Amino acid sequence: MSRPVPKEVEIAVAGGSIAGLCAGNALLSAGFDVHLFERSAQRLSSRGAGIVVQPELLNLLKSVDARPLATTGCTVRRTFVASTGQVETISMPQRFTSWEAIYSSLRSSFPDHRYHSGNELTLEAQSASGVNIWSGNDRIEADLLIAADGIRSRFRAALAPDTITSYSGYVAWRGVVNETELDPDLVEHFDDTFSFCQATGGGHALCYFIPGSDLATERGRRRLNWVWYIHVDHGPALDRLLTDKSGRRRDTSVPQGEISDNMRDFLLAHTGALTEAFARLVEATPDPFLQSIIDVVPSGMVFGRVCLIGDAAFVLRPHTAAAAAKAAADAMALAHALRGTEGDFDHRLSAWERQRTAIGRQLVKYGVMLGDRAQT
Repeated sequence: MSRPVPKEVEIAVAGGSIAGLCAGNALLSAGFDVHLFERSAQRLSSRGAGIVVQPELLNLLKSVDARPLATTGCTVRRTFVASTGQVETISMPQRFTSWEAIYSSLRSSFPDHRYHSGNELTLEAQSASGVNIWSGNDRIEADLLIAADGIRSRFRAALAPDTITSYSGYVAWRGVVNETELDPDLVEHFDDTFSFCQATGGGHALCYFIPGSDLATERGRRRLNWVWYIHVDHGPALDRLLTDKSGRRRDTSVPQGEISDNMRDFLLAHTGALTEAFARLVEATPDPFLQSIIDVVPSGMVFGRVCLIGDAAFVLRPHTAAAAAKAAADAMALAHALRGTEGDFDHRLSAWERQRTAIGRQLVKYGVMLGDRAQT
C-alpha cells in the first residue's frame, strides 16, 4: 500500500561526527524535523586526520550556509622515488583541510537545541511507518532513523549481518606535526606541495599541510599531515601492530596516545625505506597513530525505516580521498529524495538506496584498484 510522506517528517540521526552532521544539516535545510544524538558527552575532537577537499563537501557547506571551511593549498604534486632519488613534479593545485575544520563548519550551522550530546540511540522496534528508539530512559518515535555511527556501526552489525568486511593487506601509519616543531628546511621542502614518496621495497607515503591550532591556515601556524602505507600480513603481525600500550587488541585502529613504545620503535626502524626528508618527518612526529585498511560492503543502505550513511555504510580506502565527500553526497541525495514528488516515502528511500549503493560499490572498487597500484 502507498504511504504518503508525513506532513512533518521527524528524523533521528545516530552519530554526531561528520556524516551525522552532514545528514542533520542537509535534512534540516530541506525542511525536516531533525534531531541528532551523539553518544559522547564531550565535544568531539581529533588532531590526526588530514582531508583532501572535494566539491561534494563544499556544495553541502554552501547549501546549508555553514561557516567557511578552513583550508590550506598547494600548486604542485611532487613524487620522490626513494631507491633512485628520482623526482617528478607536475602542476596540480589542490585544497586540504582537517577533520576539525570540517566538524567546526558543519557544527556551526546545526542548532544547539537539536544536537544532543551524551545520548546513544538504541533501536527498539520499527513498523511500516516509523521507528521506536531509546535515548537513555527517553523513548522516541520518529519516521526515520539515520545511522551515522561510523566504521564500527552497531546498526549495520544488527541490520546487515551479511556485510562483507575484508582486510586489504596493509596498514596506514599517520601523524601530524606543528610546522614550528620542524626544521625550517623541512618546511620549505614540503611547502606548496602534495608530496608522495615511493618507498623502497613497496608501499608509499604522502604528506601535505593542513590547518593548525584554532584552524589557522597561515604559514608558521599550520600542521604537516602525513600517511605511510606499509604491507602487513594478516595474523600475528597485524595483531601486534593493533595492540595498544595497555595490551588491548584494537579492532581497526590505534589512536593517538595509545601506540606502544615497541610499535613506535618498529615504525622508526623502517624509515630507511623513505627519502631522507620523509624519514625526518616521521621521526619528528611525537604521537603517531595507526589504522588498518579495510573494505566494508553492506548488502544495502535502507532497512525498513533505518538508513546507513557515510562510514556506517561503505568504508572506503583513504586513497580515494572520498570518505567525507561520500558522507556529504549521501546526505544531500537523501534530502533531495525525501523532499521530491515521485512516489511514497518508502519508494523515495528505495530510489535513494539504489543510487547510493551503486556509487558506494564503485568507490570501494576504485579504492581497491588504487591500493593495488600503490602497493606494487
